[in-house]
Amino acid sequence: MKPNLANRAEDAWRQLCRLGIASCAAFALTSLTPSSAFAQASDDDDESESIDEVIVTGSRLQANPNLAAATPVLSVTGEEGIIRGNVRVEDFINVLPQVFAGQASEVSNGASGTATLNLRGLGSVRTLVLIDGRRLPYGSSSIASANVDLVPIQMVEKVDILTGGASAVYGSDAIGGVANFQLKRDFEGVEIGGQFSTSYADNDDPFFENVLRAGGQPVPDSGFDGDETLLYAMFGINAPNGRGNATLYLSYEDREEILQADRVYSGCALGQDNGALSFGGFGCVGSANFRLFGNNNFAFQEENGDINGFAGGPSQTFNFGQFNFFQRPSERYNLYAKSYYEINDSVEAFADFSYVNNVSDAQIAPSASFGFGAYNINCDNPLIANNPGTLDLATDVFGCTAQDVIDGNIVSGITASHRNVEGGNRNSRLENSAFRVITGLRGDIADVWNWEAFVQIGETRDTSIASEDFIIANFQQAILVTEDANGNPVCTDPSGGCVPYNIFQRGPNGESLVTDAALNFIGGPGVTQGSTSQFIYGGSIQADLGEYGIQLPTANDGVGALFGIEFRTDELDARPDVISQQPDGGFTGVGGPTLPVAGELEVFEFFSEIQVPLLADKPGAQELTLNAQYRYSDYTAEGNNTSNDFDANAYGFSLAWVPYDDLRARAGFQRAVRAPNVIELFTGQGTGLPNLTSAGTNANGVQLFDPCASSAPIASLAACQNTGVTAAQYGSIFDVISGQTQAITGGNPLLDPETADTLTFGFVYTPEFVPNLSVSIDYFNIVVEDTISAGLPAQQVLDQCLATGLDAFCGLITRGAGGTLAGGSPGVGFQSTNINIAELETTGIDVQVIYDWDLGEHSLRFDYAATILDTLDTTPGPGLDVIECAGFFGNTCGSPSPEYRHRFLATWNTPWDVDVTTTWRHFGATDVDTAAETVETELHDTNYIDVSANWYVTEDIVIRGSVLNLFGEDPPIYSSAGPALGNGNTYPTVFDTSRVFVAAVKYNF
Repeated sequence: MKPNLANRAEDAWRQLCRLGIASCAAFALTSLTPSSAFAQASDDDDESESIDEVIVTGSRLQANPNLAAATPVLSVTGEEGIIRGNVRVEDFINVLPQVFAGQASEVSNGASGTATLNLRGLGSVRTLVLIDGRRLPYGSSSIASANVDLVPIQMVEKVDILTGGASAVYGSDAIGGVANFQLKRDFEGVEIGGQFSTSYADNDDPFFENVLRAGGQPVPDSGFDGDETLLYAMFGINAPNGRGNATLYLSYEDREEILQADRVYSGCALGQDNGALSFGGFGCVGSANFRLFGNNNFAFQEENGDINGFAGGPSQTFNFGQFNFFQRPSERYNLYAKSYYEINDSVEAFADFSYVNNVSDAQIAPSASFGFGAYNINCDNPLIANNPGTLDLATDVFGCTAQDVIDGNIVSGITASHRNVEGGNRNSRLENSAFRVITGLRGDIADVWNWEAFVQIGETRDTSIASEDFIIANFQQAILVTEDANGNPVCTDPSGGCVPYNIFQRGPNGESLVTDAALNFIGGPGVTQGSTSQFIYGGSIQADLGEYGIQLPTANDGVGALFGIEFRTDELDARPDVISQQPDGGFTGVGGPTLPVAGELEVFEFFSEIQVPLLADKPGAQELTLNAQYRYSDYTAEGNNTSNDFDANAYGFSLAWVPYDDLRARAGFQRAVRAPNVIELFTGQGTGLPNLTSAGTNANGVQLFDPCASSAPIASLAACQNTGVTAAQYGSIFDVISGQTQAITGGNPLLDPETADTLTFGFVYTPEFVPNLSVSIDYFNIVVEDTISAGLPAQQVLDQCLATGLDAFCGLITRGAGGTLAGGSPGVGFQSTNINIAELETTGIDVQVIYDWDLGEHSLRFDYAATILDTLDTTPGPGLDVIECAGFFGNTCGSPSPEYRHRFLATWNTPWDVDVTTTWRHFGATDVDTAAETVETELHDTNYIDVSANWYVTEDIVIRGSVLNLFGEDPPIYSSAGPALGNGNTYPTVFDTSRVFVAAVKYNF
């Protein structure tokens, strides 16, 4: 049995103590009981200097502050988010041009209940999130990306966004970049605050009003909704003589929902339509699964119960969009405590504790039986006999013959789709809670060596309860109906309390005949519970070796060096209910099984960093400094009775050059890695049944699905040998029956780490002739190889293997006895598990300009940050076409990736105790990523203006008001914007969906 986290923490400290890195006695006296440390301080008359903590994101070295110029980092104060009224960290960070959409409160269909960051558009799993330089754990058992709900926004001093790879410094995952939230260290006093915000939609868009009216849908009125309330308190106390500090933060947040029906542009499920019930090329086309039946023909059940032919259009489709949440309702509690205390002049103890609990509801439209062509029905079913209308259900729709009706024969492959309007909307109750504890010691030796040792424990627990869905097996049971002795309809199989589900008839006034008893039988909640844990301990030591004379004669400063070790374990356990694990997903609308995941990933790491000043005070080189980092990681992965060992090397070089006072140039190269996470490694494997398309007709006139099959194969022997065919088998292989082959899907315990190369270079210009002006321009290029992705489609694998013979494709094919690809035998077919096969690349330029203009009694500050995106490419596999997404959006690229974005702040510190800040957010236009000509070919340029003002009523009281999206700009519309980042005919994680008013007050004492 594995030791619990407390025992593992104790073992870790014992190991660190044996290394002589930490003082265990001091730790026991101070870090675990900080109150006693403060009590000791009151009796200590010695005044000692504090151990300064200098955090430079992108480096662990503190020896030379000039290093800050060696890596491109965008720093943003935490005050920026507070001024705008951002309560959630993701809303604050998503304003920055380097950040792409991730999981957020606007996500409903596909929500994980967490909030994630996605730097550079390379995926949130490739973004490393830190608090004070230390990583966050998995967000939940369903998503390995860090949950930024753990970050207390009122405590944030600043946020550093580091471009590209930093794995040599921080370890795995820092491929797209690093977001490092640095919290306030010496807060003193009491701060109590409250904030209220509400959204306002004027719904004044004549075009979409006409679309709604044409589709017979209600037009929403203007008004307020989505109210959000935040209450928080922060307490801080400094130890006597400034030897330490303890800060406690508490907050409560309550947020109300916004429905898509509350917005004129999302009130219906849009589609392109030129019919009579459409307007301007759009219609409320919805989905054709409201009351749809069929086999050979499709029929629609009218409101009065008549069974007529299906023609589509708004009158025969279901407007599912109006029910979805645009903003999930939620309730969140947050606690954060941090402290440090200087035990003596050379040793400081520190401890952090954080906890967050977030409960939200994700609502989407009522479920349906879906499963087109997936059900059986008995032809003598009394519910399908003698229905009114132009068509007879039994004979004209389900294809029963007169004899089938007499004999009660079963017809297979029918459609019986009905939206669960009687049972209500589908809902997922998402609860996520997490805690994180960090404690350790840091200090110096002889004013030369600086050391640190720490232990970090984190754990998350999550529960997802999906309700108002149909259990597929129970639905099937409830539509196989016969008559009892009294002529009443009953289930053919009454086991389990089966009650007939009568969706085939309507009452005399058109009312539904579905009973609560039937709903209770066919419906049921789907429950998934999971937990993750993270355990880290380690230490580092660094020195300015110039104190020992290790210094180049051409430089003024000595060589800085750092060495460290780190042990980390990430564990995950996800437990879906038995129904959810069924091959068909158990519930309608799911589309596949939710499989259990359990496993752990352990890593031992050694890292080092060196900083070498090369030149100083030379012509053309006032400073020239080289920095290099290296990290070796040894991984062990265990789960599903399998294990895998692999290692990785990450390294980096950067050069900072100051030719003269006004100009600092920088360049760097980073080799970063991302180890596969537990979800990617150990998600349960299952068997899928993909279909191959026709390969053509062979010389004998026989249509083949496998071009290597039959006595007259279409493909050559050489090409077929690529796929595993032997010379003896060629010409006698059994073809795939009806095109259906077999594939293994799910996790892959043999995955390797991803690798990424990041190249950056740029400069910072601070001209002396324009005081308080700084301009930085940086180029970035990130290439990610061996990218972990879901398996390629079977047809694509077969085609590429035949054509190229590359093992990347041919290694995914396993032929069975005699060389067949026909399903039925274990292991035969295609490997469609997660694999290292894709490649990602992004290039662009970041620009930042800051200017402070002192006007005496008042001042102005301008802060402009922009990203010019040149490429954002995905190559699914060797030799496959590159998917270009810079400047595009759509079904392949997903949410828009504009070629130009900026955030511009203008702050006026007035002479009247009022500060006014205006933010201009700009998203460049993007084109649809399909060549098809449609009425939706572009998302236009979008500009948002936010205005906020702080009134300093007294030294202790501040009142703030903000308006986000001042001019009520509606979002660009794309009817195919789907989950998880698309909702309501747009991308609400990218674009604003309304105007927001914010009022807040803060009291310090």
